Amino acid sequence: MKKMSITGRVSLWYAFSFMAFLVLATSLLLAAGNQLVIGERTSNLQTVTDRAVKDVWVIDGKLSIDDDISYYSDGAYVVLYRDDGTLISGLIPEGFSGLPPFEADTLRKVQSGKDKYFVYDRLIENKKMGRIWVRGMTSANLGKMMPSVMRMVYGFLIAIPLLFIIALAGGWLITKQAFAPLNQIVETARRIRTGGNLSERIGLVDEDDPDEIGRTALEFDKMLDQIEKDFEMEKQFTNDASHQLRTPIAVILAQSEYALESMDDPKEVRESLQVIRDRAELMSSLVSQLLLIARADRRIDQLVKKKTDVSLLAEEAAESLRREAENRQIQILISAPEGCYMDCDPLFMGQMFHNLIDNSLKYGRSGGTTRIEIRQEADGIRIQIKDDGIGISEEELPRIFERFYRGGQDHADRSPEEGAGLGLPIAKWIVEAHQGTLSVESKHGEGTVFQIWFPA
Repeated sequence: MKKMSITGRVSLWYAFSFMAFLVLATSLLLAAGNQLVIGERTSNLQTVTDRAVKDVWVIDGKLSIDDDISYYSDGAYVVLYRDDGTLISGLIPEGFSGLPPFEADTLRKVQSGKDKYFVYDRLIENKKMGRIWVRGMTSANLGKMMPSVMRMVYGFLIAIPLLFIIALAGGWLITKQAFAPLNQIVETARRIRTGGNLSERIGLVDEDDPDEIGRTALEFDKMLDQIEKDFEMEKQFTNDASHQLRTPIAVILAQSEYALESMDDPKEVRESLQVIRDRAELMSSLVSQLLLIARADRRIDQLVKKKTDVSLLAEEAAESLRREAENRQIQILISAPEGCYMDCDPLFMGQMFHNLIDNSLKYGRSGGTTRIEIRQEADGIRIQIKDDGIGISEEELPRIFERFYRGGQDHADRSPEEGAGLGLPIAKWIVEAHQGTLSVESKHGEGTVFQIWFPA
């Protein structure tokens, strides 16, 4: 059996709920009206009966009835009986039959044929005349008491099918209009699935005043923005990684063929093997960095923090790069207090120092200086890595933390040893993973300063 749509189910629920409300409201209205009418009816019955009692006298053993006595008033009938049930005078309601027992000063409901009546008896006692009963009667039938209300009820019962259809149609239109944006969401998802175009957006509402479904569509669009951005980054990452790996692989293949052709010349073979080893080390470093970037994007790596002396980590990183600094004739100077501790992952923090110092060496000047300054302040730790190298132009500065971007990479003298452009992005990720901030200031031709701040 095919499941009914949400629009259909909501419309039926709306129609049935509307009809239930109408029936309940009408029932309560009728019940309240019935009680009100009954109260007024019985009160009028007692008043008319009591007034009739005042118009009946017994004088010298004879019954005397005032000429102005009212036997009927506002639906209330008055009848005078002797104690044995003999009718003296009055008006009996049409359809009332039988003679219910007399009960003095008691208002009660009695059945007479198919109808019900309210009956109220008053007793007049006289030693000569005996007992005289003044009986008041009025209909207890709601239709007779409230004919206009009953006509309204009958009209409502006749109109129920029409009201149900109107409620159903109104509920369907309202629900369809309310759920219309969902169809647009589904259609957008279908176009993305079939066409593969991640630039598709729902674009339903203004961000300032969306309803519930509008907020859903808005969040859906934001999610698509993030997915498209991540997809483009992934595609760029794959393209750049392929490009970076292609060059050393080509060199390795070329040098291997050259070595095989030069087996008779040990010197040539040795030089080729050295080139192959250098390129293999470069590839190993690149693969390690790519793996770290990928794991960082997927948030796989969990920092293993412990109390660590960051001054010692900076000195160890500088020492590991001392030979490269000497080859480039750059002096590394460290100004750091002893025992500058913070909770961090020492492996990642050491990698951060290594990447930033290595970057300053690659873009430093021969005979220049790389200065590392660490200060422990009351509200955190401040680290500064400064060089007097070639600097970074204003155009390139915003892009230095992009993956695979290398400053001045379009220059013909850029060598492959100067890195793949992953060192700074990795350093930035490590700093931010430790809730720190990394900023850079630079002037082309004057040097670069990296500022790192870790809050206490």
